[in-house]
Amino acid sequence: MPTIDNCLGCPYRYGAAIGPRGNPASRIVLVGEAPGATEIVEGEPFRGRAGDVLWRAVDEARLLEGDLFITNSVACRPPHGRPSVRAIVACHGRLVRDIEAHPRAVIVALGLTAVRAVTGGRRFRMSDFHGVTLASVWGPVVPTFHPARVLRRPAQYPLLVEDLRHARRLTYGPGV
Repeated sequence: MPTIDNCLGCPYRYGAAIGPRGNPASRIVLVGEAPGATEIVEGEPFRGRAGDVLWRAVDEARLLEGDLFITNSVACRPPHGRPSVRAIVACHGRLVRDIEAHPRAVIVALGLTAVRAVTGGRRFRMSDFHGVTLASVWGPVVPTFHPARVLRRPAQYPLLVEDLRHARRLTYGPGV
């Protein structure tokens, strides 16, 4: 398990934590929500059923795992569903370090929690922002549906692939 600091205000500070994974030189940073049960067991983000959806979409978007660096808004597993605002705030310094350690061109925020953690944004519906590139202190952010949501709503899968393709074009140019 990684050492996570700045946990004093986090309600999950005694839970299991996972760190990021991926290419340290990647230009695309994927930010998820929080580790799930499979991620905790395997020690990496996006394993299990939601990970299967993500990796299939990554493949369809003509990206490789080596093109990506993956982290979460919160490093510890929330005991009940989505992470709380308190946990996101407590873990923000770790998220900043993860993002700033990379020569990123674009951030893909997987789900509303990730969008809020990266942009400090207000509440909104993901369908209102699909296809829009948001601004952040780190550059462009492509908001998209979280793969776990796509499991419950398979009709959103093509939108996830489309958003990953958009991130690829922002990173490598329109002809790619």
